[in-house]
Amino acid sequence: MRRERLIGFASRAFAAANSGRARMVGQLLLLAGLVFVALRLRSIWRDSDLSLAQVRWAYIAIAVATAACGVVASSFIWLAILRRLGVQTQSAWAGIFLQAQVAKYVPGSFWQYAGRAALARSRGIPLRTAAKSLPIELGASAAAAGIFAILFIGWWGVVGLAVIFGAVIVVELAIGRIRFVMRAFLRATLLYGSVWLLIGASFWMTARALVAVRADDVPQYFAAFATAWLIGLVAIYAPGGIGVREAVLVGLLRGKIGSADALVVATASRGVLTSVDLLGAAFGYVVLRRERPPTDHRGQSAKSMT
Repeated sequence: MRRERLIGFASRAFAAANSGRARMVGQLLLLAGLVFVALRLRSIWRDSDLSLAQVRWAYIAIAVATAACGVVASSFIWLAILRRLGVQTQSAWAGIFLQAQVAKYVPGSFWQYAGRAALARSRGIPLRTAAKSLPIELGASAAAAGIFAILFIGWWGVVGLAVIFGAVIVVELAIGRIRFVMRAFLRATLLYGSVWLLIGASFWMTARALVAVRADDVPQYFAAFATAWLIGLVAIYAPGGIGVREAVLVGLLRGKIGSADALVVATASRGVLTSVDLLGAAFGYVVLRRERPPTDHRGQSAKSMT
């Protein structure tokens, strides 16, 4: 009975998140956030020693491309989770993930998942299955980010990273097919390791474009962003972790590049990822519009895939 009430509440929340009013509010909040970030960046830029002539735009372009690869990879990891839960997926459904990403800028750290579940349901994916996939995906992403925090110890952390992910592989193979939900979580954690490599590389490229960063500090930049993302994730009052993530990054990097430059890098990274989210949402919209009519997957039985 409690489960049915929870599912009913989730269904109403998903419908509300997908309503025209919610989308309008989300767009207004996103616009306000972007204006705030732009004004703040302008103020910070004036206080720093940086100038546009010093920016290495090639690194910015690589940072955008790398982040885009990470976000797209995340969308396919979600599809892999759905397949583990017994849904026969279509590649075009990656657009569901991409289109729902912009909802994370609505306060609450919930609406991107609500919007995604609503879009998934419109494609015939059972609400129960969609709802089950979301905590698996979120938990796997957070677990992989937490593992990347070991890189704070430097290049030896790369060895630790390999050992930990190797242990995850062993456990994932050892628990067997019966616990397919746990296997889905472990497999998604492994896959998210590649995503955090891409996102960490994007962050380092952004820093490299703006300030002088040492090559031997690369692991710390990866760890700093993963840690800041985790802390921003739990700050549900901050849409997309805006402000929180940047403050954490400044605290972690000011000893290396100074507070002013760290804030510029953190804010520029926010701009890179926000632009990727907006481009991804537009691409997802186009992909879903061109998709063939949805089919109902309610009759599919859950099964694990090897």
